[in-house]
This record gives sequence, C-alpha cells and structure tokens, in this order.
Amino acid sequence: MNKILMLVYAICGIIAIGVFYSMNLLTQPVNNDDYWGGNGNPALFIPVVAMPFILYFLYGTTELSMRANERWLLRKGTIGGILISTTYILAASFFTYNKAFEFRKYIVDVKGASSYPEEFALFNVFSTHIFLNPLTFILVVMVCFLTGAVWSLARNRKEKVQIL
Repeated sequence: MNKILMLVYAICGIIAIGVFYSMNLLTQPVNNDDYWGGNGNPALFIPVVAMPFILYFLYGTTELSMRANERWLLRKGTIGGILISTTYILAASFFTYNKAFEFRKYIVDVKGASSYPEEFALFNVFSTHIFLNPLTFILVVMVCFLTGAVWSLARNRKEKVQIL
C-alpha cells in the first residue's frame, strides 16, 4: 500500500477506535441515579456518520492482513494465525455473550418493569458498554485478520493451480 493509503488507513483506525470509545461512554445507565452517559439512541448518530471511515478501516485491515500473510508468512504460519485468531474470536464472543446475558438479568432485577430477561435484547441502550469496548474492537480486528488470512490462502492456491 502506498503512503497516502496508509495515512488514510491510520486516520480511519483512529476514528474507528474513537467511535468504539465514545459509544462506550454514551451508555444509558440502568439506575436513574447513576447517570454517567448519554441516553443511548442519540449515540447511534456517531457510528452512522463515521461509517465510511469504519468500513475503510475494516477493508484496510483485511487487505493489510492478506498482503502481510502473502509476503512474510509461510503456509504453516498463516494456518497458525488462523487458528489463533479463531480461538480469540470464539473466546471473546463467548465471554461477551455471557456478560450480556448476565447484564440482561441485572436489568430485569433493577428495573422491575419486566420479569423475564428474554424481553430485553442482548444489544440494547443499556449494554453498549459490553459490546463496544477494547475486547470487541480487537475481536473485529481479528475477524478482519482471519478474513485476510483465508483470502491469502485462497489466492495462493489459485496461483499454484494455474502454474501446474
């Protein structure tokens, strides 16, 4: 990638991190007395405006992963990276899901307006701090790395098939 694209990629990465951080700060509190964030829905304006930057960051991470795998890693290294990133993706997803499920029970206990946790969605205005944090940001980056690594293996396979 040339220097201009890398600069744009870095700027988009900073904006994507900022969106995750700001969405985390604007979580609506469950208790009305512990107000420390926004009311949830207006905070959705931030990722809508920043979506082109976030998408470019995701594409750039995938492209960078693919090129780095092709250039610096052998096939075994790429497969090892795929295994590591898959392990992280599964572990972080499981951890986030369990945390959101427990938080949903907490919402029912505190709010009292509902008696069943299933009435609340896992991702709601109260739980953005669970889904938009550094753990899930790294999860998104790992999904991009996984996609780039698989893409790299597929491209190398096509080149080898054409040579034969």
